[in-house]
Amino acid sequence: MAFSKGKRIEDETSKRIIDLAVNIGCKEGPEALTVTRICRELNCDRRVIYNRFRDVDELNLIVSEKCNEELIANAEAVIDPQASYDDNFMAFVEAAFAYVYEKNSYFQYYTALYRVMDDGVRNEILQYLTDLIEKGKASGDVKADTNSIEAAENIWLMGVGASHMLASNANYKYQDGLGTVLYGVKAILSYMKS
Repeated sequence: MAFSKGKRIEDETSKRIIDLAVNIGCKEGPEALTVTRICRELNCDRRVIYNRFRDVDELNLIVSEKCNEELIANAEAVIDPQASYDDNFMAFVEAAFAYVYEKNSYFQYYTALYRVMDDGVRNEILQYLTDLIEKGKASGDVKADTNSIEAAENIWLMGVGASHMLASNANYKYQDGLGTVLYGVKAILSYMKS
C-alpha cells in the first residue's frame, strides 16, 4: 500500500509491515506496536513506514481489521443455512463472543477498535452485524423501518462491554457475560421483528 501519485498500491514491503504489526499487536499489545519497533525488526528507515502508512494509529486500525476478519470467519462457521434467521443470528453472536473470550486481551482490544464516521462508529464487526440485519429486512424477518446501524451498534456495545467486564474482573464469569449479551440480543431481535 505504498503511495504513488496519491494512490495506494500494494507491495511486498507493505504486506511485511502489516504482518509484523499484527504479530506484535496481537501478542504484545498496542503499546508495543511502534514505528521504532517495526523499523528495528524490519531493519529499515522510518520513511519506509511513513511512505506507506500515515502513522501508528493507522497500523493499529489495520491490525483491528485483521482481527475482526479472523473473528467473523470463525463465527460464520456456525451459521446453518437450514436454521431460522433468529437462530443463526444468535449462534453468530454467541460464537463471536466465545472466540473473543478464548483469545488474549490484546485481540479483544483490537476487536473493539473503531473509526468515527458521519453516521456513527464503524468497524468490520459492526458492518457485518449491520449487513445481517439488512438481510433480515430483505427476507422479511426484520421490520423494514429498523435502523440497522443503531441495532448493530447496540449489539456490539453489549458484546464489548461484557468482554471488558470479563477481562477486568475475575469474579465476573463467562456464562454471566454470555447470558447478558444473549439476553440483550434476544430483546433487540424481538424489537426488530416484523
